[in-house]
Amino acid sequence: MHFQEIRQAASQGTISLPPPSNSEGLENELILKTCLKVVRELSDFRYSFATSRIPETSSRLMTIVEAKNQLMKRDHQVSLSDYFLSEIVPNPGIESLVLLDDYVKALTVGAESAPFSPVSVKTIIQIANQFPADQITWRQNKDIGERLLAPDTFPDSKAVQFELVRWDNYCRTPNDLDPLVHSLLCNLYFMAIAPLSRHNERIGQILLQLSLMGRDLNSPAPCIQLGKALVTNAHFGIEERLYGLRTRQWSPYLQYMLRTLLKATSMSIELLRSIDRLYNQTEDYLKNIGLSSHIAFLPAIFMHPACRTGELSSYINTRRQVASHILNDLAHANILSRTEDGRDRVFYNKRLIELLESDNYSFTPLPAAITPFIPLYQKGTPGRQRKSLKEEPAEE
Repeated sequence: MHFQEIRQAASQGTISLPPPSNSEGLENELILKTCLKVVRELSDFRYSFATSRIPETSSRLMTIVEAKNQLMKRDHQVSLSDYFLSEIVPNPGIESLVLLDDYVKALTVGAESAPFSPVSVKTIIQIANQFPADQITWRQNKDIGERLLAPDTFPDSKAVQFELVRWDNYCRTPNDLDPLVHSLLCNLYFMAIAPLSRHNERIGQILLQLSLMGRDLNSPAPCIQLGKALVTNAHFGIEERLYGLRTRQWSPYLQYMLRTLLKATSMSIELLRSIDRLYNQTEDYLKNIGLSSHIAFLPAIFMHPACRTGELSSYINTRRQVASHILNDLAHANILSRTEDGRDRVFYNKRLIELLESDNYSFTPLPAAITPFIPLYQKGTPGRQRKSLKEEPAEE
């Protein structure tokens, strides 16, 4: 990852900071053409969200996938089935599940204010405090003790404090740079000064997500698939990029990050459309097998891919018996998979989880036909009760 090389070069004083605040000599024709491609992809992404059947659900699921991919870069292997189960049965003993949940919270904590205000020191504090187990602190001088971040605090180290103030001003001050270029340079500036004691790269990626939601770019949610794009994008020319940063020739770095962002946005559109495709196919499948009454419960099982009777009862505001009938019907229809967990039965939206974990966002096709069965739930009733059929006496 390029963070280590950038940080090392910055510590040696070979990166000229702060980055430029005007476009003169910076935005060449190639940079501007690539910016235009990224803006078009972001526009397509916004349109896909606007036309999605379940935009809020898709945003949540894609944010979870982005957090998982970012952690996988650091060799944190997480099963999404285990994560969705941990949402209803907390398991604080598994570090990777706790870390994934913290990352998701960090991505969403600043999302509400991101469209209205630029990233700032306050944003850093908000994000860092979502990782309590990591005890992230300000980077200090060796002779100064470390303390946890608190609202409105600044590092004691004068050198870090000075650069952090300049970074905050650089992010907030209006300029004539292209919004994409400005966001990428703010991200580069943050990584170069590395103001935190640990996880600067992680925080930097989250800051970039939030800056893309700014009023000039308008990404609809903090779920651009940057983690997967950075892993799959060819990582070349670090020496060339560092040389450019030393001589204030920013094009190599900007080209690399714009191409990465272009790929990440394209992946995000593909993932969003795959989720919609699965939702639409599941809806059509239920109609074809005579379970149209169960379509009303699809939003719940997509928003919560793992649930038990009690959770579904709470989600759709109905009795446990009705929720149990619904889940068992969907399991009989081969939409959900049922797993015994002690005394409880956990139902998983198996195709959705398969899609989210797939490299190409694919899922197993729904069956063409199933063995007919009598549904336990029928719309407008509290749930069908099984009754023994008694032969009517013949009329004389």
